Amino acid sequence: MRFFSICILALCSEVAIAQSHKEKTISVSLPQINVYENKNTLNILKWGTDSVDADISQTVIIHEQKTFEDVPAGNYSGITHIKGDEYAVVSDKTDSEGYYIFKIKFGKDGDILDIKNKGWQDLGGTNMDEEAIAYNPHNNHLYIGNEEGSTIQEITLNNKTVLTKPIADYQKRGEHNRIIESLCYDPFRQHLFTINEASLKGDPFTSLRLKELNDSLQEVAEYEYLMDEPLKKDSRPVNEHAYGVSELLSLGDGTLLVLEREFYVTKLKLGSWVNNKIYRIKPGFHGKQFITSWKTSLSLGNFNLANYEGMCEGPKTKDGRHVIILCADSQNQYKGVLKDYFRTIVF
Repeated sequence: MRFFSICILALCSEVAIAQSHKEKTISVSLPQINVYENKNTLNILKWGTDSVDADISQTVIIHEQKTFEDVPAGNYSGITHIKGDEYAVVSDKTDSEGYYIFKIKFGKDGDILDIKNKGWQDLGGTNMDEEAIAYNPHNNHLYIGNEEGSTIQEITLNNKTVLTKPIADYQKRGEHNRIIESLCYDPFRQHLFTINEASLKGDPFTSLRLKELNDSLQEVAEYEYLMDEPLKKDSRPVNEHAYGVSELLSLGDGTLLVLEREFYVTKLKLGSWVNNKIYRIKPGFHGKQFITSWKTSLSLGNFNLANYEGMCEGPKTKDGRHVIILCADSQNQYKGVLKDYFRTIVF
C-alpha cells in the first residue's frame, strides 16, 4: 500500500493482545502467548466434515518484532519461500521491477535470528506497485501481484517474464490503491489465490472476492470473504485510514491464512495505530478461525510502528508447529524513524 509520508514527532509501540478479537484488550510484553478468559469451548466451525475451534489464539506465540542490519531500507510488501533458507521479497517503491533474495536464519522456537541480503534481482521494467509475491515449486516460477493495473506477473528464476494477466473485475471496479495486496500459491490445489484489499465498487462494504487461479492465471473459482468491520468508522481517505486484507498464505492442507490490517492515522499523528488480525479459512465454507492479533501505535519515546503487509511460512518447528514470517512496510525507513520490522508467529 502506498501510504502517504507521515510527519512523525516520535514513535512508540503499544502491543496489545485481545481477550477475543471483539473483547477488551490487555497490554502485555512480547514475546507472549495469547491468553483468553471465559473461552467458549462450544464455539466450533464446520467446514464440511471438518470441525475446528473458532478461536485457537490461546495456543499462539507471537515473537518480538525485530530489525536486521543487512536489510536495506525498503517498502516491503510481500515475501515467499523459494528454497532452503532463501526467500524472495518485493518492495512496492523500488526504481525498477524485481525482488530481493533474503537468507533467513531461525531459532528452535521459530523466532528469527538473522537476515542477510543476498542481492537484488532486476526484471528490467517499471515497478507497478509490487504488493505480493508467490512461488510455485512445481514449475519453479515466481508470481508478482501488481496493484497498479491489477495484474499478476509470472516470471522464471532467470528473471524472464512468461505472462502478465489482469484480474478483470479488480481492474474495472477496484478502488485506487485498494486492489491487489495479496497472492499465494496453494500446493494442495496447485493453484494461486489472490484477493482485493477492500470491496469493489457496488459490492457490500465488508465483502471481498477471493480468486482461485490456475497455472495459466485463468480464474477457476471465486469465493466471498467477509472481512471484519473496521475499528474506526469514518470517511477519511485511504492514505489516512486503510483497512482490508493485506496478505494470504496457504498452509498446504486446503486452508488459507488471511492477514487483515487496519492503519489509522490521527490528525495529530501521535496516537496513530496499526491493528493486525490473522484468520484461517477454508475456501468455499463459511466461518473464520481466529489465530491471533496485535496492535502497534505512535506515541512519544519509541520507534516501533509496524505496517505488516507480507506473510509466508517458514520451516516448521521440530514439534511440527507452523512458523509464519511477517514483514512490514517502513516507507523506506521514513525520516530515519520507521523501521523494516520482521516477526514470526508460531502455532
